[in-house]
Amino acid sequence: MKDNLIKIVEFLKSFKCKNVAVFDLSENNESKFFVVASAPTSNDTKKLADELSILINYNDEKDGYCKGDWIILNADPIVVHLFTYAERSRYNLDKLYKSKEIDLFKEIKKKKSK
Repeated sequence: MKDNLIKIVEFLKSFKCKNVAVFDLSENNESKFFVVASAPTSNDTKKLADELSILINYNDEKDGYCKGDWIILNADPIVVHLFTYAERSRYNLDKLYKSKEIDLFKEIKKKKSK
C-alpha cells in the first residue's frame, strides 16, 4: 500500500501538480490516506486521472470526471482528489485535514532508519 502511495505522489509531482498533500486518516489501526493535488484546468485533471489510473491499475469509476473540476479516485485505502486550482481553494480540504497532513518521504526515511 505504501508503495502505491509513493508511486502516486511521485507521479503527481512529476506532472508539476501544485501543492501535493498527503493526509493520514488512520483510525482504529486501519490505514486510509487522502492524496490531494491541483492542476490549472479540468483538462489537466482529466489527463492526470487517466494516466494515474493506468499507473496504479485503477479501473473503477472516476467520480467528477465529466466536469473535471474535482475528480476522485477511490483506490481504497488511498483516495486521490484532483482539483483545479479554483475548486481546491473553494473546498479547502487542506484546512479540514491540516492536523492529519504528513510528509510522506520524511515518514518513510524515519521508518527505514529505525
